[in-house]
Amino acid sequence: MDQSIQFKAIWQAPIAIAYLDTDLKYIAYSAKWLSDYKLPQEDIIGKSHYEVFPEIGEEWKQKHQRILKYGNIESNPAELFVRSDGSHQWIKWAVRPTFNQNGEISGLVMSTEDITETLKLQSKVDREHQLLLDAADKAKIGTWEMNHITNELYWSMVTKKIHEVHKDFVPDIATGIDFYKPGVNQEIVSDLFARSYKTGERFEVELQIITAKGKERWVRSVMKAEIVDGKCIRQYGTFEDITDKVVSEKNYKLALRKFHDVFEASGVGMMVVDPIDLSITEVNPKICELLNYHSDHIKTSSLERFVLKADFPKLFNSVTDLLNNKIDGIELDIHLKKSTGRFVICSVIGTLIDDDQGNPIDLVIQVIDISGIKKKEEELRAFTKYVEQQNERLLNFAHIVSHNLRSHSSNFEVLLNLYHQETDVEDQNNIIKLLSSSSSQLAETISHLNDVVAVNTKKIELSPIYLKENIFKVMENISSQIKEYHINVDVEMDDDFTVAASPAYLESIILNLLTNSIRYRKKDVPGRITIKAYKHKGKSRIIFEDNGIGIDMKLNGHKIFGMYKTFHGNKDARGIGLYMTKNQVEAMGGTIRVESEKNVGTKFNITL
Repeated sequence: MDQSIQFKAIWQAPIAIAYLDTDLKYIAYSAKWLSDYKLPQEDIIGKSHYEVFPEIGEEWKQKHQRILKYGNIESNPAELFVRSDGSHQWIKWAVRPTFNQNGEISGLVMSTEDITETLKLQSKVDREHQLLLDAADKAKIGTWEMNHITNELYWSMVTKKIHEVHKDFVPDIATGIDFYKPGVNQEIVSDLFARSYKTGERFEVELQIITAKGKERWVRSVMKAEIVDGKCIRQYGTFEDITDKVVSEKNYKLALRKFHDVFEASGVGMMVVDPIDLSITEVNPKICELLNYHSDHIKTSSLERFVLKADFPKLFNSVTDLLNNKIDGIELDIHLKKSTGRFVICSVIGTLIDDDQGNPIDLVIQVIDISGIKKKEEELRAFTKYVEQQNERLLNFAHIVSHNLRSHSSNFEVLLNLYHQETDVEDQNNIIKLLSSSSSQLAETISHLNDVVAVNTKKIELSPIYLKENIFKVMENISSQIKEYHINVDVEMDDDFTVAASPAYLESIILNLLTNSIRYRKKDVPGRITIKAYKHKGKSRIIFEDNGIGIDMKLNGHKIFGMYKTFHGNKDARGIGLYMTKNQVEAMGGTIRVESEKNVGTKFNITL
């Protein structure tokens, strides 16, 4: 081959290569030789190798001479080359002799590879690998590696600790698999190990082992494989003891199953609610029965939808306090809406469920219909109030009887003593007249007391009565008074407005209130009485309002409905009318209230 062509071929070689004669002078070299050793781009043909690399020491020179003398080949996969400028290069090199046509050594050929960056990268990988192993040890995650070239199995100290073997234990494939619990566990790990070896796939599996001390443990094993030229040269992975986690999960699932069984079979309405947005996630059959909805309908709704609007703020505030650990649980009485639109009052008990980290995940709510209990409580309160009123009436009645009869008795006694002491016939006749008058007053008192007794003891039969028609009937009876005092009476209600009442009592009430308004009218202004009636929550509300002289409520408000209570000094006032009116209203199961202002007027509100 032409030498110029040969030199050009060497110059273009992709590796660092140089040809030297027996005096170690360059006769050919590649461009990469210059670039790898950062040599100037100048012709070094004929220059001594030691002139180009003055840092070459005696050891290298002796190697060159041995090769030239004995024709042997020397090489090194990685050797540090310290340059004259102090820089370092890691070199993979080989030096071999060249021969002339006579078979005599004619020089050397050097081929080198700068592996500095490769070694740096390998060093980095090794450091990272060591850091990974250290991290795995700290995380109590063991490692393992099966080298298929040396047929050696390596276990880290954590892996040996998990298997409860001595630190000097030397595993192999057979003993490694034998640690797995016989049966399906050994079959699975053997199959995955074989598949990983064959395909290089990554597997992660949770299986049971039996340690050297005979303990059953749950482990998570991760295996990978390194395939080179279609052949698996190693398999490696991690090994983690997850026994505590598996046991915890089993206990959790067991508790969850027990809770679900209790949840479904509970005789109390129960629902599981998201504590953040109050969306309902689970319901049991009892709550569906209580609200009269299918479970699917409730589970697609928010709890807010079923709660009375007025009750929702206190429920929301309780949930907020529960999430902020201000309270341990929720205990409320709220109204829940059924499918019929009717509300039932329920006792609600809420308990927060946390996850392992203490984060709230569910709010379990128990719901008990207490409508019946509340109704009984209302009835008991009403009955207690009724008994208290009856006791008050009885006490008042006893006081009146005692006081009034004693007054009449004393009066009789005084008049009779005077009669016996008096000798003048005319004076005796006057005393007889006084006795007669006292007797009439006593009869009137007894009559009043009989009326009171009758109101409180007779069984009242209520029937629907056209109110407007009855008002006009009473007005007709007192038409002379209305006309004489120019009273304007407005009756504002429908003709067919009815009220459930005793006809006699209703007439008496209307009469008493109308005559009271006329009796206590203002003398200097035209009298006006307005009577209204309307229905409210299934009951009749009747309002009598006048523009009379009114009552000083601060002074006399507490005794308006008292027996024999008068306020304006009228001679014909007996103080029995409003007392009887109140008793008659209450005997029919109603109530009466009064609002009044002096010189403005009086308004009575009756509810039946």
